[in-house]
Amino acid sequence: MSASQQAGMLTYDLRSRGTSSLYEFLYQSIREDIARGRIPCGTKLPSKRNLAQHLDIGVATVTTAYDQLITEGFVRTEQRRGYFVEDVSEFRCKPVTPQVKDSSSEDGTSVGAECGAQDAAARGVFAAHSAQDARFDDASAGRNSKHRGTARSSADTASDTLAAETPQAIERARDPEYFVDLKANRTSVSLFPATVWGRYMREALSLPSDNLLRSIPFNGLPELRRAIASYLRRTRGMDVSPDCIIIGAGSEYLYGRLLQMLGPTTTFAMENPGYRKFAAISKAFGNPWRPVPIDESGLLVDELEESGADVVHVSPANHFPTGIVMPIKRRLELFEWANRARKRYIIEDDYDSEFRYSGRLIMPLFADDASDKVIYLNAFSKTMVPSLRISYMVLPPKLLARYVDTMSFYSCTVSSFEQYALARFIDEGHLERHINRTRNFYRRQREAVLREIAQSPLAEISHVEERNAGTHFLLYVRTSLTHDQVRQRGAEQGLNISLFNDYLLRDGDGLSERTTKRFEKYSNGETALVLNYAGIEPDRLSETVRRLACVFPECE
Repeated sequence: MSASQQAGMLTYDLRSRGTSSLYEFLYQSIREDIARGRIPCGTKLPSKRNLAQHLDIGVATVTTAYDQLITEGFVRTEQRRGYFVEDVSEFRCKPVTPQVKDSSSEDGTSVGAECGAQDAAARGVFAAHSAQDARFDDASAGRNSKHRGTARSSADTASDTLAAETPQAIERARDPEYFVDLKANRTSVSLFPATVWGRYMREALSLPSDNLLRSIPFNGLPELRRAIASYLRRTRGMDVSPDCIIIGAGSEYLYGRLLQMLGPTTTFAMENPGYRKFAAISKAFGNPWRPVPIDESGLLVDELEESGADVVHVSPANHFPTGIVMPIKRRLELFEWANRARKRYIIEDDYDSEFRYSGRLIMPLFADDASDKVIYLNAFSKTMVPSLRISYMVLPPKLLARYVDTMSFYSCTVSSFEQYALARFIDEGHLERHINRTRNFYRRQREAVLREIAQSPLAEISHVEERNAGTHFLLYVRTSLTHDQVRQRGAEQGLNISLFNDYLLRDGDGLSERTTKRFEKYSNGETALVLNYAGIEPDRLSETVRRLACVFPECE
């Protein structure tokens, strides 16, 4: 994929693009040439029109490719000057996987390539622990006693919590009924192909009893792990051994196993604002944790270094709740941080990354990790239905060996019925077709919500920050109401409202001054709402926006 630069022009053989779309091939070619120094830092790229004419392709194709490179931080744009290559001289990328599928395509084909070094490493781990396989049926007391202290402490904590629960507390935890739930963890279930899923569940029930009723390996059924590995290869450019994949009932379960494996002395860091649930899980397991501020490029790595953390949790493809995409220079800084100490790792939460409405999916950190420092997590609850509590994580081979040693006495928490059904659902292409349908639905839904807001009284007192991705956007409203008043008045209108400030993390000393300064605009006469539009039924859309306007007295 090397570029020929004649008179400042880029030349690529478009006939070699295979099944890739034109824009994706062009993006991948330029990206790899920049990463490998074939296009030096500071180089001015041809204008979109000139490059389109030179390659005999549409200007829109070049525009989409350039936009993707800008989003990922390989290229910057300067007003009235053009497009310039960023300094990514420290980037050592893995070869671009040409089979990564265009996110706009309706169907994908399976890639038959075998996993390489990682696959061999994973096989070595399992070969070294082959004698332990009998433990699935025999439940070796000797092995389990090794972990009894940890397991018992967790159980004791859980028992204490349950003992403290009261009917009133349980009632408070229940979600009340709302006209519309605007919280950012809601998704639409109307498009889910329930008939197809039901067919695969029935097929799973008809399997021979030896297959269906046998003990499930601790890391999940091989059929599902192979299906996930193939899916990641097609859609994420990730060369993953199925043996490195761990299946669990929800991300919370997998986070818990990670925290337990890494031990109570491991200090965790997370983006601030960010995923509050991970902070709560860390606290529940007794692990020290540190909130680290972000800026317009994501997590501040210098602040991360100062925090003294060993492991950091990030969402580089779609930070929650801002939607920031971590550019390549910040990713390089993060890799450099991880490589300074042997015990440092990066937990990559790739939630919601499938819902990108222009260009291709953002390449995960895992795909560019040359040092086996990234732990990759994703779930099917957002892409399919919330009730399907199946998540997975991909471990580097060294951590896989540690996981087998210390955590494999835990049984897999997902039923074989669902695992068989999901494996078929993925292998037959239904997952990708469903994601594409859902992506198109969310795109139209977002456009409709933005149109309704622009035509409502909210337009006079608000502005929207959205990044063409995810299932939510930030709505900034100039109001005299306090955050509590916004929530209360929203509930009176039948709306469950979440605010940006709800996702600011507070450690033992409260919110740091540095964090509040970075986000003072959110409390300086403006209230930022995290507005999820995925779960709004289309026939309730106009009424939802009308009720939202009624929350604010400035709209009266």
